[in-house]
Amino acid sequence: MNGAPRSQGRTAVTGAVMSLSPDTAWHAVPAAVVASPHLLTGVAVAASGEIWVVGNVGQQPLAARWDGTAWTLPPGPPEDPALVGAGLQGVALFPGDARPAPDASRPGAGATPSDPTGAGTPSADTTSPAGPPPGLRALPSLTDAGDDRFDGGTERTRRPALRVVPGTAPAGQRAVAVGGGYDRLAGTEVPIVRHWDGRAWTAWDSWSGPGLDSGYVLTDVAAVGADEAWAVGHGFPWGTPAGPVALRWADGDWRPASLPKIPKGKLLAVAAHGPDEVWAVGADDRSGLILRYDGAEWRRAASPATRFPLTDVAVCGSGEAWAVGRDHVLRWDGRRWRRVRAPVTAANTVTALSPEEVWVAGGRGELARFDGRRWETVSAPQPFGTAAVWLASAASGPGAWLVGTRQVTRAGAPDDARTIPVQTRER
Repeated sequence: MNGAPRSQGRTAVTGAVMSLSPDTAWHAVPAAVVASPHLLTGVAVAASGEIWVVGNVGQQPLAARWDGTAWTLPPGPPEDPALVGAGLQGVALFPGDARPAPDASRPGAGATPSDPTGAGTPSADTTSPAGPPPGLRALPSLTDAGDDRFDGGTERTRRPALRVVPGTAPAGQRAVAVGGGYDRLAGTEVPIVRHWDGRAWTAWDSWSGPGLDSGYVLTDVAAVGADEAWAVGHGFPWGTPAGPVALRWADGDWRPASLPKIPKGKLLAVAAHGPDEVWAVGADDRSGLILRYDGAEWRRAASPATRFPLTDVAVCGSGEAWAVGRDHVLRWDGRRWRRVRAPVTAANTVTALSPEEVWVAGGRGELARFDGRRWETVSAPQPFGTAAVWLASAASGPGAWLVGTRQVTRAGAPDDARTIPVQTRER
C-alpha cells in the first residue's frame, strides 16, 4: 500500500479532577490542568472554594490552581535540570487567611463544588480549557515545547517546559506543598518543599539541621494551625535517614521530629484533628503502619494487620479517623482501630466529611460511600468511569474533591508510543 503511514491513536495519562456536590453527586471538573501528560497526586480545598492540585509533568513538580473557571500555573521556582522523577505529592492550606471572595460580577465567580463552572450546570467537558482569570495572562501550550513521549514513566526525549507569566492576581490563602525527586548530580533522593505566600511559590532551601536537604522524600503534608504543619515521608534502607520521616513547621522553620525506629518503614499520608492529634500512615516493610502524635511525641498505634501499605488517612470534625490501603478500610472510633468491611479492592484515598459521609476511592475508578450504617458503590461520571485512578482527596464543608489520573487517546501518535504506568499511591 503506497502513501504515508496511517496515523494511529496514542495512549497517554492526564490528570483527573472531580467534585462532590451536597447532594452526593460527583461532577467532572472541566478543562485539563495542563496539555501535556501529567499526574495529580495531591489536592487541597479552601473555604472560599479555591482549589490547589499538585503532581508532576515532564519529571518536574506541578502546582496548579482552580478558581472556578480555569486552571492557572502561578509563578514558582525554575526547573532544576538535575532532578529526575521530581514531583509534588501533597499540598495543604493554612487556615485563617483566606483570600477575598470572588467578584460576583465575573463569570464563574459563583462556582461551587456542585457547579465547578459557576454557570448553573456542571460540565463534563475536560478537553476545552477556559481562559485564565483576570491578573494572569494566558500560558503557552506545553505541547509546543517539544516531543513529550514517555517510556515506562521515563522521558525519552525533551521534556516540556513550564513557563509561567507573572501577573497581578490578588493574594490568596497561604499553602505548602511537599514532594521529592532524585538528584542525579548528587546521586541521592532529595525532599522538595514549596511555600505559597499568596502570590508565588518559593522553594525552601534554608534547612537548619544537618542532613535535612537529602536522603529522603516527602509524601504528604497537613496544616494544623495558622502557622504550624506536619510533613511526612521516608528515607531509604541504603541511606540516612532510613525509615519514616516527619518534619514540623513551626516558628518559621522546618525541624525533624523523633519517631519510633522502623528501619523498613515509610510514611505516605498525614492528617490532623488539631495540633495535639495528628495521624500518619504508611508501611512497615509490606504491612500497614499507623503513627499518632499526641502533642508531645509520636507513637506507633496498634492496628489490624494489613497485607499492603496504608496509603491515606482522613479525620472528620468529630475526631473519628479513617485509613485505607488496597482492600483494607480501617476506622478509629476514639479508642482503637478496627477493620471495616467495605466493597473496595484497590483503595488509594479516603475523605471524611462526617461520620455519616465517608468516601473511599481508588484504582479502576472505584468509588464507595459510607453513610454511617452501610456502604454503597458509586460510578464515576464520564469521561472518567473505570479509566480513572483516584490518588488523593480533600473535603471542604458539604463538598469534597478527588484527583488522580486517567488514560486518554490522542490521534496521530507514533506506532511505538507507550503509556505511563499508573499504580496505587505509594512512593
